[in-house]
Amino acid sequence: MPDLSVMRELLVDEIIGSTGAEYGRCFALLKEDAPESKLKTVRIFDVSPNSVLINLDKFEQPKTLLKGGRGQRQRCDYVLLSIWQGTPIMLFVEMKSGTAQDSEIQRQFKGAECIMDFCNSVLKRFHDQDDFLGRFLKRFIVFYKPRLAKQRTRPVRPSQKNDTPERAFKYPDPHNPTLKSLVWL
Repeated sequence: MPDLSVMRELLVDEIIGSTGAEYGRCFALLKEDAPESKLKTVRIFDVSPNSVLINLDKFEQPKTLLKGGRGQRQRCDYVLLSIWQGTPIMLFVEMKSGTAQDSEIQRQFKGAECIMDFCNSVLKRFHDQDDFLGRFLKRFIVFYKPRLAKQRTRPVRPSQKNDTPERAFKYPDPHNPTLKSLVWL
């Protein structure tokens, strides 16, 4: 089982999100700070106690390195690193209050994957962790607040695993989901 504390050593404290416990159940707390957001918070329960929540909104993307023409400077809101049933999980999370194009969300996930690839490279070269993040199963989730028009308010499990940005699981109006409900092995 990988030691997730190496990620806390690597990343600045300002981008490490909140985790906690309530009634003996560990959770990761995802917050949207924008005043116009309708979806303000989501708590993902039953994460491992040593989970690391990375708030990519707190990371200012360098505009002096990459051009943004294909979306390579975009990224999703959070990446959660956790262990579920002995399996290391990397959960990419985007929180949406309104409608968004699937292509935009996919670019955000792909941008976040690039950031995690960079972290993996740094861990290999400076922390003697060979392909540390490469051992994690990737899962992609979009939490969103549905409009009041008649739409599903319960998540429907897709027929395929949410293991690529193109197959992200869209979860409406999340109310304390568990890591198990978001990750299918």
